[in-house]
Amino acid sequence: MTPWQTVSLWAQHLSEADYATTTVKRYGGAVRQFLTWYEKQERRPVELADLTPIALMGYRQAMQQNRATATTNLHVAALRAWGSWLADQRFLEADPAERLKSMGHVKADAPVSLSDKELNALLRAARASRYGQRNYAICQLLLQTGMRLGECQALRWQDIEYNERKGSVLIRAGKGNKARSVPLNGSARAALADHAARQLGCSADAKAVTDAWASLSQEKKRHPLWLSQKGKQLSASAIGRMFAALVNDCAARGLIPADTTPHSLRHSFAHRYLEQNPGDLTGLARILGHENLETTRVYLHLTTDDLALRMEQMSINAYE
Repeated sequence: MTPWQTVSLWAQHLSEADYATTTVKRYGGAVRQFLTWYEKQERRPVELADLTPIALMGYRQAMQQNRATATTNLHVAALRAWGSWLADQRFLEADPAERLKSMGHVKADAPVSLSDKELNALLRAARASRYGQRNYAICQLLLQTGMRLGECQALRWQDIEYNERKGSVLIRAGKGNKARSVPLNGSARAALADHAARQLGCSADAKAVTDAWASLSQEKKRHPLWLSQKGKQLSASAIGRMFAALVNDCAARGLIPADTTPHSLRHSFAHRYLEQNPGDLTGLARILGHENLETTRVYLHLTTDDLALRMEQMSINAYE
């Protein structure tokens, strides 16, 4: 039996072992790519005796030269599963992939943060846009709390605790359906006051808004915080379109990067938080709704631009 013929049998085994259809397809494709590579290298048909640890290692090294780490590791996983099966079925005396290791992942750059100048340009555009008070409040909440767009879109009046000197927002269904409460700073409260004053029938003064918010009926408290032109709950896609229009306007004038998204405000918040509170991953994770600190730790990483700047500023850069 040839190695090519074993692949079909092995794929059948994976299917019977309840592997996902997509996994079976990917694994089979990965092994066939290896066999194709080997035959091109050796310029002859591959045989079972050719399936040695050295051959598999050579393929992995070739993959590392021009494939992403995730792709290379998928092929490694496929070859390991195939090699183990070949040994179990006695096609080979020993598993040739037993010591084939996955590649380690390169530490990722920190997510890119907008500069203060870029953030101010975006906020100015939001305030000057149609429905400026609403749009400005949405952008400020995204920026000042680090919440996700979907979490912001789902807010209702009852989720906001508003006071002259403090406040908080209850995110009822964060990622993983986990609820969390996030404090509202002065900028967020001021933006909310401007947005809410008209609907509450009061001035935007903090005390007036506090009193009006506290007197809301139970029915009103259950209403959506953000409404469309037709008085319906603003959808996440509508908020996305609003944000994209702001970005397009600012980017056309060279004020912000054209690839700015609502998530850029979440990243900007996280960076600013750690700048002011170095090393407080626990606090940041709680605010962002991360269950795993490793997810939050990415904000401790430096971007490529950060590293380039630090290298330019090194004293030894003065030598010629």
